[in-house]
Amino acid sequence: MITKLSLKEQVEILPNKPGCYLFYNSYHQVLYVGKAKNLRSRVSSYFNKVYNYKTTRLMQKTVRLETIITKTEKESLILEHNLIKQYKPKYNILLNDDKHYPYIVITKEKDPQYLYVRNIRQKYNHSYGPFPEGSRAREIIKVLERLYPLRRCKMKIGKPCLYYHINQCSGACFKVVPPEYYTKMIKKIHTFFKGNFTETKTLLEKQMLQAADNLQFEEAQKLKVLIRNLDWTLSSQMVEMLNQKDDLDVISLYQTEKHLVLTTLFYRAGKLSYKDYEYYHLDFPKDCQKLYRLYLQNIYQKNILPTKIIVNKKIALPELNLLFNNHVYHPKTQVEKTIMQLATTNSYESYLQYQTTAQREFNNAEVLKELQTFLLLKELPYLIEMIDIANINDEFVTGGVIVYKNGRPSRNDYRKYNLNIPYQDDTHRIAAVVARRYRKIIEEEQPLPNLIIIDGGIQQVNACLKELAALNLTVPVIGLIKNNKHKTDHLLNLNKEKVSLNKSSRLFLFLTRMQDDVHHYAITSFRRRQTKALTTSILETIPGLGKQRITLLNRHFESIREMQKVNYDELYKILHNKKLVENIQKFFEDFGK
Repeated sequence: MITKLSLKEQVEILPNKPGCYLFYNSYHQVLYVGKAKNLRSRVSSYFNKVYNYKTTRLMQKTVRLETIITKTEKESLILEHNLIKQYKPKYNILLNDDKHYPYIVITKEKDPQYLYVRNIRQKYNHSYGPFPEGSRAREIIKVLERLYPLRRCKMKIGKPCLYYHINQCSGACFKVVPPEYYTKMIKKIHTFFKGNFTETKTLLEKQMLQAADNLQFEEAQKLKVLIRNLDWTLSSQMVEMLNQKDDLDVISLYQTEKHLVLTTLFYRAGKLSYKDYEYYHLDFPKDCQKLYRLYLQNIYQKNILPTKIIVNKKIALPELNLLFNNHVYHPKTQVEKTIMQLATTNSYESYLQYQTTAQREFNNAEVLKELQTFLLLKELPYLIEMIDIANINDEFVTGGVIVYKNGRPSRNDYRKYNLNIPYQDDTHRIAAVVARRYRKIIEEEQPLPNLIIIDGGIQQVNACLKELAALNLTVPVIGLIKNNKHKTDHLLNLNKEKVSLNKSSRLFLFLTRMQDDVHHYAITSFRRRQTKALTTSILETIPGLGKQRITLLNRHFESIREMQKVNYDELYKILHNKKLVENIQKFFEDFGK
């Protein structure tokens, strides 16, 4: 018979070896993950020292521990990071988001192509970045596709693709492209990303002037915007002492007794290309070193490791160099010290900005506490998702999901779902959105919400709960119901009981704002689909205009009205077919009568 050991007895038999330890509660949930050079010594310290309130609460809730032995300290560092990502323990200092920065890559293929990615993989031949924001990276791809075309088609379609006709594809769709062509293009691309983009800008300006001379004013305006974005993204920075070959990241901090701001400045080809920062509340000042390490691990787990990482002198180097192959240094040269001071200044400014918004964040936290108390939730609803359906006459049915983190909208996480199901009722539509939404969250191992709000009544709430149960998920779900004037009226609580709220309370106003937000998001997505379908339907009546060319026109113009404004030359430049352009212009003449 095996006797259950107490926690202290479990600690006494731990090995004096490196590894990771996991603390569990009575519900078999991981509360904390840590790493140690000596497991017995480190874990024993939790029982022999007086800690702060947070650690005391942790030990009160811990009923079991597990350890994983590793061969080296480096293995334990990496394992700890992966376990934190996997279990997201409550008592670890969690990082807010994965660090997926935007990159432009060239694929490793016989006929390579450009891609916009946030995950760097071995299959890519060349990678450039990170970039300031996704939209800027996409704008740069548009420039490159115009001036240095690689493959843009699906290949082997037996005839020139539409992009080849407008000089934005190598022609791999219908012919064998010599390797020398790609070598030449990639050499020009390298020159561009090294900061020598004079040739690129000159070519764009030449195209812009030519478009203006041909009275193609909309095309000229598009080129003007591309040139402006190019200047903004790749302009020279204040620190020009760096060698153009230098790829380095500079990481500094600003710390108070209770707060820590970490800032990274990414320098590529000697120029500042991106800034990232994280803000933390410190429960214990010694958390700082571990936070710094986890912050770096989070960045370089999914991104390119530069030739050099410069860190603040307050940060110890041994653990970091174990992880990053001795790429980490303290600033030594005057240039490195200057850039470090710039990073420190950025950290301080971020701290000041945080302080100015602290009251608003406090108010959000108070509202979330009210919501937790009102609904009797087990935990604070830090992550809330709300679902709504939009349609008219059962056409272009669209589901909208909005996401609020810490009481504020996280618009990058908003998602729309185009629904094409045989059932014409909101109950089945909500079920379809829930199934797609949370199946993907499970597959991608993303965090689940603390609360789901359905814009609807008992049937919609039941449909949501049924789909969650099918996925073996347990998430609190409530319904938010409008009156016959389409105003927020009452809600269905966790027990599916109708509950009224004080219409002047901040909790009611918070929920109303969320309901208006999800409705607006869903209806906007629906209208976009409706407009696009209407445009496509109208264009299909034009003789000779097929689906591929309609798609091409939809990429260039947002509406029929925009198409009507352009002249013959601009349409011909896109379609390369005189008869077709004549048919389109004749159609628009008749359409306007």
